[in-house]
Amino acid sequence: MATSRQSTQREDLAGLLRDVESLEAIFATWDDDHRAAADAYRRALEALHGEALKRLLRALKRDPAALAAMKEAAHDEVVYAVLRHHELIKPSVNERVESALAGIRPMLAAHGGDVQLVEVAPPRIEVQLIGACDGCAASALTFHAGIKAAVQQACPEITEIVHVKGLGGTATTHLVSPFAST
Repeated sequence: MATSRQSTQREDLAGLLRDVESLEAIFATWDDDHRAAADAYRRALEALHGEALKRLLRALKRDPAALAAMKEAAHDEVVYAVLRHHELIKPSVNERVESALAGIRPMLAAHGGDVQLVEVAPPRIEVQLIGACDGCAASALTFHAGIKAAVQQACPEITEIVHVKGLGGTATTHLVSPFAST
């Protein structure tokens, strides 16, 4: 299969990622040896870029003005995505909270419910139980043993987790918290 050798002129993260995914789809059609060579090439480039970024960040951290500029640059979605990919900056509070909630969503879904992140304003967040969990008699246990525990483990800097009450009274009510057995 022929591929275009033109470089992309994209600047947006979504477009850049689509380009990468398109190339990965092409690589997936290759035989094992060619895929292995492409993968080794990718790993070598990532190691080179990762090491260069580490050294650059180390140098920038020595100068307070440069450190401030680096922090400002990290607000750009492309810069942030690359630094996160190379694990040079830790995930944002929002990412860590969402990841913690994603970990408990399957248990909530099994009972017909879910949790929604309403607001993140460290050291406080607000969450709302939705679906069958909203208004359920076991929602306090679900909140404390499930949601609160997961968020505190993932984000110790979040010290206040507020359960925002919904409308309640869902048609399907499960009176057993998915965290009752844990």
